[in-house]
Amino acid sequence: MRMNISVPDALAEQVRARELPISAICQEALRNAVERDRARQNVMSDLTAVVERLRGTIGDRDRERLRSDRELREEGRDDGIAWARDYATAAELKYLVSYGSGKERRGSNPLRSLFPFLSDKRNEKVTHIPPIKAEDPYWGGFIGGAGEVWNAVADQLR
Repeated sequence: MRMNISVPDALAEQVRARELPISAICQEALRNAVERDRARQNVMSDLTAVVERLRGTIGDRDRERLRSDRELREEGRDDGIAWARDYATAAELKYLVSYGSGKERRGSNPLRSLFPFLSDKRNEKVTHIPPIKAEDPYWGGFIGGAGEVWNAVADQLR
C-alpha cells in the first residue's frame, strides 16, 4: 500500500542531502508508533483515572524521592552520552548497551574507559566504580544515554 506523508521543506532537504532511506525509516517509525499505541491501549484504557488514583497514594517523602530519581536519571543520561561520545570503545559501548537490555553477556568487559571518564568528571582519580545496575536511577540513565549514541552509530560500524 502506498501512503503519502508531508514534511517541512527544510526537513525534506536534510533527508535528501543525507541520502537517508525514507521509506524504511517511516515504516520503522510507524511500526513503533502502532506498537506503543497497542501496548498503551492493552495496559490501561483510562490512563487519567489511574494517574489520579496513584497520585493520591504518593506521600511527600515518596514524591521527593521520585523527583530525586528523575534528576539522577537525567544526570546519568547526560553522562552516558558524554562517555559514549568521548571515551568508550565500540566494544565497551556494545557491552554496556547489552547489559542494560538484560541480555546475557559472555566473558567480561570491565569498561576501562569509565575510570578516566569519572576521574575527569570528578577532578580526582577514580580507582573504584560501584556496581552498575540498570535499576539504579543514575546507571539506568547512563545506560540509556550510552544506548542513544550506540543506536545512532551502530549501523555505520558494521
